[in-house]
Amino acid sequence: MHVFYNHCGERRQVRLGKPQEQSGPLRCQLCNELILTIDVDAARPWLESQVARKRVLSESGELGTRKQSAQQSDNEIDLDGLSAELAACALLCPGSFDAWRTAAESSKGNRGQDLRRLWTSLNKPVEVKFTRHYDEQRGFLLVRPPRNTPGRMRVEYIDDSYYILMVGCPPEYSAVGWTDRSHLLRVGVLNPVPIQPGQRECWGMHWSTLRPMKELFDQAHSSGPLGVIARWFADLVGG
Repeated sequence: MHVFYNHCGERRQVRLGKPQEQSGPLRCQLCNELILTIDVDAARPWLESQVARKRVLSESGELGTRKQSAQQSDNEIDLDGLSAELAACALLCPGSFDAWRTAAESSKGNRGQDLRRLWTSLNKPVEVKFTRHYDEQRGFLLVRPPRNTPGRMRVEYIDDSYYILMVGCPPEYSAVGWTDRSHLLRVGVLNPVPIQPGQRECWGMHWSTLRPMKELFDQAHSSGPLGVIARWFADLVGG
């Protein structure tokens, strides 16, 4: 599977899962700058097959609905979310794509750990959030209660993960910023967007208050071989 990015006046193809010349996040092959926008159109057939798989699981009762919008169907929400997750994997850990895809093809839910620590070499898993709305007023990273939980939004529903906000619409997605649990609790607010019919409360923050992506990427591969082994063991036992 491959994706594309535009940088330095050229359009480049990246084959996902192929060991990169330089491990870690995706960088321009000409100038070594971080790539923050990716085109996933070539992955559309696979994405649609996974959305169809989720519908089968949903209809059998094995997977609950993610529906939080009266304007979008479950299929559209799942396609947006999985596309953004694939894009985040391509940007943050393209060399680990095969492992991510294997996990995605068997997953019934991975709240708080869309990208595992072993794949990214970060010290926490990554949770990918997505919105199509991105301007001075809109574009919020939102955390809602888990499925099958009652009542209002609670702080314990915010995972100890790195949250990345992806924006855009098919087939192009961009990473605009990140936060962690402590920063989200400190800067975020309850219900930063109006609650629409069928939606639950949320905690979130505007994209402009997120931390720059470069700060997150700079943490990758910063702890050496022992850190990688520790993250492998933690992921193995479900941490």
